[in-house]
Amino acid sequence: MNSLDEVRWRLRNEDTIVGYERHISGRIWSSPDGLWWRGERLGYTHKDRCLMVKDVNNQWLFEGDLVSWNPASGLWRLVHSSKGWHLCQDGFTCPPPREHRLLKREAFAFVK
Repeated sequence: MNSLDEVRWRLRNEDTIVGYERHISGRIWSSPDGLWWRGERLGYTHKDRCLMVKDVNNQWLFEGDLVSWNPASGLWRLVHSSKGWHLCQDGFTCPPPREHRLLKREAFAFVK
């Protein structure tokens, strides 16, 4: 499937992940676990957009994830804005890689 035809979202109630949503060619599919998809919508308070890239553990990366690419890189926050995708750390920004399995999700920035 062409990834341009699909947009994924992580759904949260505050800081608790409650499921995922996929928009594919005008249709919306929801899943509480990301494995079994149905047309019924899930309730949520926050929606995090997917970078459409998987991390080293084969997990989708979403805005609000804290990622690294080697032990010395430190943690970078994955941010999506009207200007596109960025990795942010201490006032510095850079574009994230678009290849699968280069980044590693270390934590979630939304968890207090």
